[in-house]
Amino acid sequence: MKLQSLLYAVLIIFLFQGCNFKSKHPQAEIADEAGDTGIDDKSVLRFSAGVDRNISNFKKEYSLVYMSGDLSLYAEKYSRYSNGMLYRTYSANGTTSDVTKSYYFKNDSLILVKESSRFLNGEGQVLKDTRTYLRNNVTFKIDSRTASSEEAIHTLPYLSVQPADNKYPTENYINDIKAMDDAIRGTDKFEMVFQNITTYPDSRYIILKSKHPGNYTASILVKNNDPLIDSLVNMTSVFKDEKLKFKWKVVDNEAVYVPVADTITSASGENK
Repeated sequence: MKLQSLLYAVLIIFLFQGCNFKSKHPQAEIADEAGDTGIDDKSVLRFSAGVDRNISNFKKEYSLVYMSGDLSLYAEKYSRYSNGMLYRTYSANGTTSDVTKSYYFKNDSLILVKESSRFLNGEGQVLKDTRTYLRNNVTFKIDSRTASSEEAIHTLPYLSVQPADNKYPTENYINDIKAMDDAIRGTDKFEMVFQNITTYPDSRYIILKSKHPGNYTASILVKNNDPLIDSLVNMTSVFKDEKLKFKWKVVDNEAVYVPVADTITSASGENK
């Protein structure tokens, strides 16, 4: 009888510990925040922080660096199990302004848009961070902070932004996401074809242009030649207005050509 009682006690302890077991897997904290019920600003921030901490475990895709006049644009997508978790765009207008926007998804629903911007005015630079919280695709809170330096802005708290007439503006984030997907896939206005290959004393660039007139261009730095580069140099006219298939990586906001023999691969480049 004593042995049977002891076995029952061990079983109860085991079951209790099993119910309270918490996975140490890097993505466990994200899964803990995956429910849709009771979402508020605090749960949104916890979820986005979990994504940021575990971003190295996600599949990463990225675009070329596109140019239109003084405007440059670059997009990234981080996903887990083929579900979009985070989109991020970097844009700059020459040296006068730059903006980084991050779009966080939970269960395929957009829940947070973070925007960090820097621009110059007559008195110097202004930095601004803004967070837009969404529930069921509707904004329920916006907060922000503003400063004149990187050091200062990170010491400031976010202050709630009160909407006019108690209604937050409606943003068409669907168009933003489509534009980022197009930039990463090289489709629609980001569908690029070969224009030229330039050679300077210390560098060489592949120059692409949008297949649709009046849109974007892109340049890719070539550090090492391979058969494709040799062909582009020696038979430029043959490849004119053709879509090229190659791989690249982005280093310091610049697209860099990855030769065929190189073992470095790009998730985006594999489909190009």
